[in-house]
Amino acid sequence: MIGFTKTAISLTAVLSLFAGALAAPAEKDYASLIETGPGMPTVAELGLTNKDLTKPFPKSALAARDALEKRYTPSCWGPPKCSYGDALACYNYLNSLGTRDCQVTGSIQMCKMGHCAWDARTLNGGFATSHCSDAAKGGHWVLDNCTNGGQTAGSNAAFNNGNLVVDVIGRK
Repeated sequence: MIGFTKTAISLTAVLSLFAGALAAPAEKDYASLIETGPGMPTVAELGLTNKDLTKPFPKSALAARDALEKRYTPSCWGPPKCSYGDALACYNYLNSLGTRDCQVTGSIQMCKMGHCAWDARTLNGGFATSHCSDAAKGGHWVLDNCTNGGQTAGSNAAFNNGNLVVDVIGRK
């Protein structure tokens, strides 16, 4: 009986270790880790949750974005790239700002999550402004067209504004 008990305890311990190794990794806490640009509200101020920051992009918005008259030629970039999940969190953050103006003179970082930055820059080096949701739509082109192996990087103009360019790029 003692031999059986020792075997059962040993087997239980081994199975517990194995089950622990298979457990899903802890969910990334986007809501507390995301860095916002200068003068922009924080995730907490907006009341956004991890669920808000990780929701998929609605397909209906893609058709409207793709119907734009092209004033800027979007492009995909090589390294440094960033993870799709981190880029999606910045997209959802910027999109949640709706008609709030994302303003830039020269270049700014609008959002950073992990090693992924969403920068805005002007083509003329001067001032440009777009609704933050329009900047998000422009940058989402990168997520749709430049993602490979869960990594992404590239640039596209903000929706309805060929002078404000959104760059999605890996940054430490």
